[in-house]
Amino acid sequence: MVEHLILFNWEGSPEEARAMAEEAREVLLRIPGVVGLRFGEALSPGARYRYWLSVLFVGPEVVETYRDHPLHVAFADGVFRPKAKDRITTDFQVLLEAG
Repeated sequence: MVEHLILFNWEGSPEEARAMAEEAREVLLRIPGVVGLRFGEALSPGARYRYWLSVLFVGPEVVETYRDHPLHVAFADGVFRPKAKDRITTDFQVLLEAG
């Protein structure tokens, strides 16, 4: 399993950020190999990044496919990136999962 993790600040209201995450769920889960999506908000008002979005892949082979997939490209370029200019993204190999 791979977790594609994005920490970001959103140039818009919290309601708009939540709507973006709901749209991400509808779009990105249609990409082969994507098996989950999570979205959250920092508890601390002083956090460096206010939001996080996590997209779960079945394995490392999905990273490149996801990056170039037309659904991802359209969502990222048309919805996410214009409002989440301040962001960091890293792909993590999941080594331990509990719960």
